[in-house]
Amino acid sequence: MSVFAFTSCNDALDILPEDSIPAENAFTNVEDLQNGLNAIYNQYNPANTIDYGSTFTDDTKIGADNGGQKVTFHNWVLQDNSAEAQAMWGNCYATINSINRVLQAATQITPQPGEEAQYDKILGDCYALRAFLHLEVLSYYAVDYDASAMGIPYSDFVIVFEQLPRLTSGEVFELINQDLDTAMSLVPASASEIGYVTRDFIKAVRARAALYAGDSATALSTTEDLIADYPLANQLQYVNMFGDDSDNTEVIFKFLRVDGNNDARIGGVWYFTGTGGAFLEMSNGFYDLVTSNASDVRQIVNIDPISDPANNLHFIGKYLGKGGFDYLNDIKTFRVSEMYLIRAEILAKASDYNGAALLLKDLRDARTNSDTSLSSFDNLVDAMNEILEERRLELAYEGHRYVDVKRTRSITNVGFERDANDCGSGTPCTLSVNDAEFTFPIPDDELNGNPNIEQAPGY
Repeated sequence: MSVFAFTSCNDALDILPEDSIPAENAFTNVEDLQNGLNAIYNQYNPANTIDYGSTFTDDTKIGADNGGQKVTFHNWVLQDNSAEAQAMWGNCYATINSINRVLQAATQITPQPGEEAQYDKILGDCYALRAFLHLEVLSYYAVDYDASAMGIPYSDFVIVFEQLPRLTSGEVFELINQDLDTAMSLVPASASEIGYVTRDFIKAVRARAALYAGDSATALSTTEDLIADYPLANQLQYVNMFGDDSDNTEVIFKFLRVDGNNDARIGGVWYFTGTGGAFLEMSNGFYDLVTSNASDVRQIVNIDPISDPANNLHFIGKYLGKGGFDYLNDIKTFRVSEMYLIRAEILAKASDYNGAALLLKDLRDARTNSDTSLSSFDNLVDAMNEILEERRLELAYEGHRYVDVKRTRSITNVGFERDANDCGSGTPCTLSVNDAEFTFPIPDDELNGNPNIEQAPGY
């Protein structure tokens, strides 16, 4: 049997009263469907991608209070029995299966007069979230993003005993876009709550998927729409966006976290949430980068003020908490700054280096509150290296770094190179471009229960 049919994870905070999905025959009306959707928002755990995008990269180092936590994973040791290999796979596919239960149940429910719009919106959210979650899994477990590359299973029905094979990445992207098309037809233009699916969320998912797939036309059209509708935050707004979640100027979508459940405070990726000690810290390499411009507001957001650089203590400050709860913050999954960076990358790949440079300048101007210099690129490698540096700064600790290096290493010919002060004494310095660890392995539970699944090369 397939592991994702039965794996469940409720590590996310109880942002809504519902925290589990009943069998589809337990749904009898639109209110039940709404409760099921609310539970889906609660079931997905975005901490996994934030963990992988920092712990498994060059943005963290072993912390002063580390007692063995995450050391193996940080050291780029990854096997099919690793907890990290299981975590995202299990959580995403379990959540997808919950989505499919709601969609299946909805086929047996006729909305009452006045419920039609709510019914359609529930279905739209489900299709959009299903597309997003498959993109999350594809990002890590696909061998590559070329159309013919080994991708992942796409689950669009309730899994009981079925054993799904991998599809190609191209097939997965096609199914993602089909789900997004269906969602766009169901979600009304009036939907505007950024903690739930909106048409702009759908556009943002499509833009990110298009970047990975190399679909330049789609990436350009969707980013153009979103950039026109969302201004970049100024420095104060940027601080408030992350400091206490009080400003949503450039936020397209975020997963809401409003309870005090200690288990899923996002800062717990690096901190002991009870004592505040850090088992992982900001790497020296990233600290040097983020402090290279004293006027850049991103150093205020990313660096915990209790850091002590003189003693090599660099604490991550992006999720220090809100409302009296340490390390509890909403998860900003899509911001318009990412759309600037997607657009810059697409333009650079089309040899429009000046267009790419102008977008980077717009972003830097906002973050430094100054008129920054315009870069000049002679070739794609130079442009890509600067775009990756800007992505590292802007999207730090938001779950992008691993995937960014994975998907661009064929252009830059660079994997991960940790600062000399962040490696040694058992911590490796280099993950080369050809290392197997640039693809996550299929978990051993899935391999044991699903003879139709194929393991990634190198495992």
